Amino acid sequence: MKILLVTNYLPPKIGGIERVSHELAASLNRMQGVEVIVASNTWPEKYVEKRDHILEFPYQIVYFPSYTLFKRLPIPKIFSIIFWRQLRGLDRNFDLVFLQSHLFILNWIIGFKCRKVDRRIWMNHGCNFVPINNHLVRSISLVYERIGMAISKGISNEFLGQSENAAKWITTKVGVKFAILSNAINLELFTEDKVTDNQKFKTKVLFVGRLVEGKGLLECISIVKKANLILTDLGDSDLFRLTIIGSGRLADKIPTSQESLEIVYMGELEQPAVIRAMYESDILIQAYSQPEGLTTVTLEGIATGMFVVTTFLSGDVGINECTNYFAGEVSELPHLLLKSRQRSESRTELIASGRRFIEAGLTWDVIAKKLITREYSNF
Repeated sequence: MKILLVTNYLPPKIGGIERVSHELAASLNRMQGVEVIVASNTWPEKYVEKRDHILEFPYQIVYFPSYTLFKRLPIPKIFSIIFWRQLRGLDRNFDLVFLQSHLFILNWIIGFKCRKVDRRIWMNHGCNFVPINNHLVRSISLVYERIGMAISKGISNEFLGQSENAAKWITTKVGVKFAILSNAINLELFTEDKVTDNQKFKTKVLFVGRLVEGKGLLECISIVKKANLILTDLGDSDLFRLTIIGSGRLADKIPTSQESLEIVYMGELEQPAVIRAMYESDILIQAYSQPEGLTTVTLEGIATGMFVVTTFLSGDVGINECTNYFAGEVSELPHLLLKSRQRSESRTELIASGRRFIEAGLTWDVIAKKLITREYSNF
């Protein structure tokens, strides 16, 4: 079976879709009788801030030259000879084409070229339109997204969302029923020998994500502050400390450490460094202002034995059954922080619980097999 996966970027670009594309392609490529080719825009070397970890790509990659807007959006260099040479070099003899999102022009072009392939899959990741504060830019973005949705609908014949929220939202926008193929992680990246249990209360809180609107950075800072004020009123001196990992335009809004909250901002880190920070922390905090699916960061937090305190998420699994998971409305999260810090489970017990939850169906090898066999879930 020959598969073409089309994505915005691959690592070293740090991001959710990039990581999903790499892990899914690697798992598919390990399957007997499956050959995977990944088509990706080039990620500018000038934006590679950290490269302590060299990632191996066990599949073939075809890079397309592109411009990069806002350090996020690839625009193919369609006037480049190299672009068209790469496009002509892609044959049409694929059994499956997997298009990551409707947001990227390269996906539209390759999807149109491969419109006669038997299986043409559009995977939607988001649960809402891209959040933008500026009214003019937001209007332009909405038109752009609508165009991408219309094109992706026309060139695809299988429609997937990465969570229940993602599938429900995109279904209402394009009028086609989307099934669910969950997010996952690679448990081989996680080791248990980095953990020690040597503290009475769990006080080290971690935020990992893009520092932009809708991802909850400022809300999480406020939540941890409120939890500390409750502790102070109770005469408890074991306050929460907050570590922030990520990059984006809201980085300048991160306050300096104050009496009510100690904050450490680490900037953007590669995945191995993020995982190390998770092992060194106790609680992962997430507070999304819009519906979200089961994020990679959430699954990584569970796999490293962290408690995850978050607004409600959705996948195609019973996330609420996970011991490590505490979900509520934003107003409830300070109290959920306090609840989680007093839990008696050891870190070793939490890691074992988290791994059992992931192994029950949220590894990339399982998801790759579900993709091949069309074993999707429905909402």
